[in-house]
Amino acid sequence: MVIIRTGVGYGYGVPMLLLLAMICLGVDADLAYRANAIHPDYPGQCYFEELKQAIPKHQSYKPINREGFCNSIHCRPDYVLEIEYCGRHNLVPSKNCKIYSDMRRTFPNCCPQLLCKDTDTNII
Repeated sequence: MVIIRTGVGYGYGVPMLLLLAMICLGVDADLAYRANAIHPDYPGQCYFEELKQAIPKHQSYKPINREGFCNSIHCRPDYVLEIEYCGRHNLVPSKNCKIYSDMRRTFPNCCPQLLCKDTDTNII
């Protein structure tokens, strides 16, 4: 609970900015759910069909070197998969910068980021 005081000496600006900052800091990625993800051959495990991956209950799987899959997939005890993935970004490539994803790294380090060339040294 956030208490926002108003009145003499308090204005709406500072408390509202603090509230917005707290909301924005918690937004790193997006989350999706997939119910009834029981593995057909291994009871007691979840199954992530796209990668044909068994995931034990209470455990997570973070694929690497799988193009298009920058995720963290967690198997809940009720066989629901919680799939965390990179949120939408507003990165804009420019003459010296490009959007880059390193799929050799685990989530969230594989999410797109802006990679800029140092204009003084021509090093990327």
